[in-house]
Amino acid sequence: MITAVLVLTAVAGAALLVVWLRDRLEPDATQEVTTPSGSTASPPTTKPAPTTKPAATSKPVSGVPARPMNAQRMTVRYVYDGDTLQLQATKSGRYVTTTAKIKVRLIGVDAPEMTPTKECYAQQATNRLTELAPIGSQVWVAPDKDSWDDYRRRLFHVWSDQGQLLDYELVAGGYGRALRIWPNVTYASALEAAQRDAQQAERGLWGAC
Repeated sequence: MITAVLVLTAVAGAALLVVWLRDRLEPDATQEVTTPSGSTASPPTTKPAPTTKPAATSKPVSGVPARPMNAQRMTVRYVYDGDTLQLQATKSGRYVTTTAKIKVRLIGVDAPEMTPTKECYAQQATNRLTELAPIGSQVWVAPDKDSWDDYRRRLFHVWSDQGQLLDYELVAGGYGRALRIWPNVTYASALEAAQRDAQQAERGLWGAC
């Protein structure tokens, strides 16, 4: 009987010794672990999920002329090509005194011709102007120094109802070349800068033609 008690006591003591040694030898998960080289390593942690970088927002382009307060509103009736529109005023205004449909040539941009021979990138330029000034939409016009050309077309800078200067948008997108004809050169520098940027990027006709 005494022998059995002694055996049980020895077994229990051995079990306690094993538990004590395990606690002494195993590192705490919350403590630093010493590596064989002597340096310490932090315990593994769960990395936070990567955050999505916000998309870059477009900024207003410096130097692009805003629509003047005295611009006259007109309605788009037809798009001839990338730089010529048919517009109509609903009433007599400051620059257009008739309510008949008139042919308007955009100042400062020369887009590829649709007729008599369709030039390279002419269709894309026409499509782009139609996107910027859809038939039936409202646009705003203002002259430069001279509002008539040799073909009896009216010469205007034209803004969309959203405030985009169509002359600039076409040149910047590579749908036409900047055109400097005296005396209508008020916005020529801005348009020429837009053309240089389009050329460097080989945008539109600068890459296709």
